[in-house]
Amino acid sequence: MLTPLESAPPQAQLRSGTAARLAGVPVATLRVWERRYAVVAAPRSPTGQRLYSPQDVQRLRLMRQLTERGHAIGTLAGLQHEQLQELATGLPAAPADAATGGGAAPVRRLLLVGRSLQAKLHGLSGEHLVAVLDDLPAALAHVATPAGAATTVDTLLLHLPSLQPDDLAALARLRACWPAAQVLLVYAFGAEALAETLRAQGVTVQREPVTGRDLARLLARPAVAVAPALGPVLPRRYSDAALAAAAEMSTSVVCECPRHLAELVSQLAGFERYSAACLARNPADAALHQRLSSLAGAARTQFEQALADVAAAEGLVLPEDERAAG
Repeated sequence: MLTPLESAPPQAQLRSGTAARLAGVPVATLRVWERRYAVVAAPRSPTGQRLYSPQDVQRLRLMRQLTERGHAIGTLAGLQHEQLQELATGLPAAPADAATGGGAAPVRRLLLVGRSLQAKLHGLSGEHLVAVLDDLPAALAHVATPAGAATTVDTLLLHLPSLQPDDLAALARLRACWPAAQVLLVYAFGAEALAETLRAQGVTVQREPVTGRDLARLLARPAVAVAPALGPVLPRRYSDAALAAAAEMSTSVVCECPRHLAELVSQLAGFERYSAACLARNPADAALHQRLSSLAGAARTQFEQALADVAAAEGLVLPEDERAAG
């Protein structure tokens, strides 16, 4: 029996919803592919709707199959139909899942940041390296490109010689590209408090040295399920004394935003310290308080920026980057 696509005449014109359904691609994804990469040259109807031919749908099917195996849509968009077919022919068969009666585990697509761990990954089964990048800035530059942003990643593995406060913000930006990906971080030197902050955000953190066997064990762990964080946690920008002074500054803003923001930042910083110092009855209790401290720190970071924005708009001079102890 012919499929709906095979039975369609070559000159058929299919609307985006039908074309997406036949190709196995969500309509929203098809629109993004068209807008960003012009994956097919589908003409428009007099009312502005794209009209797809059966040949276009076949091309979209091939692209969907290839992206599911880790190929970047930005790269595929520039290939001819014959090139796509040749690339698809050389692919290994997709792993069977439980629904089809197969027991093979799917290959995980891993993005490695920091090349020092690459040799230790050799011989590990079930992993496919989609990219190897030198460091966090290189990774952020990679995802800023269309091809990098379109890459499918299941696991982020990072090696940092030194874990610094600024790395938390960079890692948060990188994780936002693949919010469902498992994140593993190996570092050599750094404050344990930073490592604990990342653990509270669902990152698996391991200090060096690590062996290939250690990496295999870490990769075999299930991802930690945590509630989404509000954002990165940065060191305090204003001391308690600076916030108290900001609350007393005169301003032309009728709603007294600087005073209210300074008070909010002070309260959040206090709760952040309180949660971090709370006595824990057991490991679960400790993780909860660390999570609360991280959330308070993320909110404090955002409100500090809001205070800086209001101060700049009002021409107020605040003591920038005054680090507070504790």
